[in-house]
Amino acid sequence: MMSNQSVKKVNNPVRWGIISTANIACAKLIPAMLASEYCEVKAIASRSPEKAREKATQFGIEKAYGSYEELLGDPEIEAVYVPLPNDQHIDMVMMAAAHGKHVLCEKPIALNANEALRLRDIPQSQLVAEAFMVRHHPQFDTLRQHLRSGEHGKLQTVQILLSFMLDNPGDFRFDSKKGGGALFDLGCYTVMTARYLLGREPERVFCSMARSADNGTDETTHAILDFGQGQQATLTVGLKMAASQRVQVVCEKSLLDLSAPYVPGKGSPATLWIDSHAGLDDAAPQPRVLPVVEQYQCEATNFSRAVRGEIVPEFGVEDAICQMRVMDALFASAESGQWQEVAK
Repeated sequence: MMSNQSVKKVNNPVRWGIISTANIACAKLIPAMLASEYCEVKAIASRSPEKAREKATQFGIEKAYGSYEELLGDPEIEAVYVPLPNDQHIDMVMMAAAHGKHVLCEKPIALNANEALRLRDIPQSQLVAEAFMVRHHPQFDTLRQHLRSGEHGKLQTVQILLSFMLDNPGDFRFDSKKGGGALFDLGCYTVMTARYLLGREPERVFCSMARSADNGTDETTHAILDFGQGQQATLTVGLKMAASQRVQVVCEKSLLDLSAPYVPGKGSPATLWIDSHAGLDDAAPQPRVLPVVEQYQCEATNFSRAVRGEIVPEFGVEDAICQMRVMDALFASAESGQWQEVAK
């Protein structure tokens, strides 16, 4: 198992604390931070001291705390990663910020826009970001550069699909009180993607949901985001479907297709397919192969470099608030069965 000493670090790596022993932290973010020269994982906390010590030993982390408050009170910790259940995100972000920490928080950062507005109380000197790791993969930036270049003509429509089979009734994602459901778990990625590629906020949305008879959470959600100017994005996400992922952008002159936009294959390159043929019968998509990277490592590195002032982060508090305004509109549309304007 990799430890903090396994990778040569820069002179002053950011000293991180991990808030909880959640699976996403132990499977993805801690290994990513250990592999980054800009990160040093100094502490991990759990409500169970035994779990904290177990994971500290597993990853070679120096300090294990039996409460989140103890970790936040550690003056050596500069930044924290928050992978708690969705309903606990905003309170923990605010608590961490009150202790002077920079915060990388799992998505969604809040359950609604009113909660997200609390982020504006955090001093701008403290970095806060919603952990959309895919924005740090070069395939997303490459696709956006192609769209901005103008060579493919005006963007007309975006179609996004993301699903998998979640077969664990006890998972918090099946608990509506904890912010469960397909829209919160997967839809936030697809909403972010549409906003990222269009470069602005949708004007109105339409949403329909198929809800579980057992727990009331949305198992499958379909949505349309209308950005005006004839540009729309259609989204489908599901927690009770076969695994699928796709981002397809249709412009006037080209079809641009990311076949693995959210979970690229391990050890294999991501590929952007571009087809600029006008007719259906002569389609010949051409691959643009991108470097093999670990997107969680890119995320941890970029956040840490921003903490050190080496780069300016593109997305922060205001992006998180705008994201939640779109999510609010989608839930409202699903409730009313009508188009819903997005708050400004």
